[in-house]
Amino acid sequence: MPSGYRVSLGNNVLNNGDEISGGIITFTTAQTIGTGTWIWTGTDSGTSFVNTTESGTYYLGTDGFVYFVPQNGPVTTLTWSNVTSVPNFSLSDGIVTGTDNGDTLTIAYTDSDGDKITTGNDTVRAGNGNDSVDASSGNDVVYGGGGSDTVTAGAGNDLVYGDSNATLAPVSEHLNWAAQGPDGANIAAGFTQTTGEMEVQVSFASTGNNNPTYSIETSDTQFTGGGPMSANSSLFLFGTGDASTSRTTINFKASAASEYQDAVQNVTFRINDIDFGSNNHRDAVTVTAFNGSGAAVAVTITPGSGDTLSGNTVTAGNAVETSADAGGSALVSIAGPVSQIIINYSNSQYSNTHAVNVTDIYFQTVPPFAGNDSLSGGDGLDTLFGESGNDTLDGGDGNDSLFGGAGADTLLGGNGADTLDGGTGNDSLSGGAGADSLLGGDGNDTLDGGTENDTLSGNSGSDSILGGDGNDQLDGGLDNDSLLGGDGADTIFGGAGNDLIYGDNVSSTGANPPGYFSDDIIWGGSGADTMFGGYGNDTLHVGSGDVANGGTGDDLFLIDQTALSGGTINIDGGESDEGGGDTIDFQSLLHWSDVTYTSTVPNDLAGYATLADGTVVNFSNIENIVICFATGTRIMTPFGPRAVESLKAGDMVLTRDNGEQPIRWVGSKTVSGTGSNAPIRFAPGTIGNERELFVSPQHRMLHTSPRASLFFGDRAVLLPAKHMINGETITTEKRDLVGYFHLLLDHHEIIFAEGAATETFHPGMQGLNALTAQSREDLFVKLPYLRSDPNSYGDTARQCLRGYETRLLMAA
Repeated sequence: MPSGYRVSLGNNVLNNGDEISGGIITFTTAQTIGTGTWIWTGTDSGTSFVNTTESGTYYLGTDGFVYFVPQNGPVTTLTWSNVTSVPNFSLSDGIVTGTDNGDTLTIAYTDSDGDKITTGNDTVRAGNGNDSVDASSGNDVVYGGGGSDTVTAGAGNDLVYGDSNATLAPVSEHLNWAAQGPDGANIAAGFTQTTGEMEVQVSFASTGNNNPTYSIETSDTQFTGGGPMSANSSLFLFGTGDASTSRTTINFKASAASEYQDAVQNVTFRINDIDFGSNNHRDAVTVTAFNGSGAAVAVTITPGSGDTLSGNTVTAGNAVETSADAGGSALVSIAGPVSQIIINYSNSQYSNTHAVNVTDIYFQTVPPFAGNDSLSGGDGLDTLFGESGNDTLDGGDGNDSLFGGAGADTLLGGNGADTLDGGTGNDSLSGGAGADSLLGGDGNDTLDGGTENDTLSGNSGSDSILGGDGNDQLDGGLDNDSLLGGDGADTIFGGAGNDLIYGDNVSSTGANPPGYFSDDIIWGGSGADTMFGGYGNDTLHVGSGDVANGGTGDDLFLIDQTALSGGTINIDGGESDEGGGDTIDFQSLLHWSDVTYTSTVPNDLAGYATLADGTVVNFSNIENIVICFATGTRIMTPFGPRAVESLKAGDMVLTRDNGEQPIRWVGSKTVSGTGSNAPIRFAPGTIGNERELFVSPQHRMLHTSPRASLFFGDRAVLLPAKHMINGETITTEKRDLVGYFHLLLDHHEIIFAEGAATETFHPGMQGLNALTAQSREDLFVKLPYLRSDPNSYGDTARQCLRGYETRLLMAA
């Protein structure tokens, strides 16, 4: 087994400048890497050696470490040593890493340290450049890095980042000369120093006949001028003779694992001891810089007080300086980005010895380019992050999560219940098949839910939102949005701004599309909104500035008390495919006397009303007006009180005798509120009601008392409201029009309206005669047996008193 010295690889790559330290180690060879050289200081066989260069061989041991075996064998005492020339080698880190070029990374690709994409769970870092990645199957993690990348994750639950999964900020780093060796170390062979995110490659060349040398200086103090440079770390450039002497080339390249660009910015360093020696020398230094394309980059040079500057060249004056003197120090600043710096050194006069010092070089890294990436998740539960740039993300099959990040992104959910977040920028989001959740984020976004029951939110910006098929929930959020529910019973919130809202896909020509008769719920929110209910029995919540059209079906318009600001509301109920007709519910915001009718045709009511805050409500093609009676009547349900007009067949209500029972039919009519149709008002607290209660004159209320038991044999009896009038707490209130709602259950029941016990609808002869012809026909469709035998419904829940009996009980 060979014996050698362990090499410290700072970034898993064998580079010039890597440190060789420690004692001699015997190891087992796993791989012969190749030949190279080292520079060392120490003793051997009683002789001292300083900065001696020697050849040898590099090996990879079975323990995973790299070793250097000197050609002449181990030395007696090793004080210091560094790698000076190496073969190409890097350790495997289990991560498939691309280069900074436009790479194609597939199963056929092998990176510099032997890692390959497999059908298993891989981690891939494509690096900078416009890369193409196919991660194959398995649960992969892929980082596109800088550039416009195309990533196909393949089958499996993958995690894909278009860039680097980080908002990379500039990092401050510096080239440290003292790290390359002790004072006087010869670095003529050049080196590569990893400063963190960057690899700084330094090389030297003789440009004349002045016998130049290049070494480390740590003993002579350097002028720093209050900057970050170390006073005891510098490059010492020396020559003997006149004219051109040497060229120092410094290249900046991102390290293998870095996502930063192959360039740096905000570079600063000093060149010291630029001076004059009588009959000896006059220093002249030229600094140039170039970007990654080879174009020149501006260099700012501030010379010392005695020196002169011409272009990028500093020439010494007539003063004798040292490296610690300000007069012979030139400050070099390069805003960048810069990929290469060249320092040309010469003696412009005489032909004797001359030297200058270059301090440590300070800089900041440059974050990667924001590329326009294309990411495809494939099968499985994938998570895709577009990050910066205008990216395209396709989740493919499975329940995927897609995050666009910054830029104008396109997100395609594909199959499955996907979550899409556009982030900032004007994004386009399509949920595809499955119950998806879409969030537009900032910017003017376009959202399409696709099939099934989706949730779509525009957030800020003027968004265009399409629910598509299914029972969707749409929320425009801020600004002026356009929302279309599409097929299905959708719930739509316009949010803030002047929104345009359609409940269904509305066409001005052709027959009604099959399947589009859906009952939508639309909330305009604040702003001047335009709403179209479309097909079906829709509920539209309207506020100041809104224009609302119910379209076909029996639509309900609710005045939204939270969205009133004194503007005008225009409501058109529409006239097609109606049963009970369209209804406006003023939510108890006004009295009947506040409504002015321009048409009192029962099936075509039109007019206007002014609310207390000055909001004017114009309406047309309305069949029912609800002010206090229906909306003010809250019916107790298992979930608490609900407005009677919001109840529908199938909803549950609480009964006095039989607990929770379903509603089988809901009917309504609007009639003149005078004469025999004038509603009866019960003041709060009169019969156990918590608020004022309005019922039709024939409607019966439950009365419970010992007196009822004495007179009629039952402690609880039902009394017609019109016979309970006392002129004080129970009165008649005349109105132009009044709307009455009827709730039918499987049996006649006692329910609770505003806390007062009252009856449900009883379809006997008297009850049926009170209905409109259309409502009566609708009820017969629900309960066909009533058509031939109206008395087949069953008995009333309690004994019902006649008028004189009620007056007797009330007077007693």
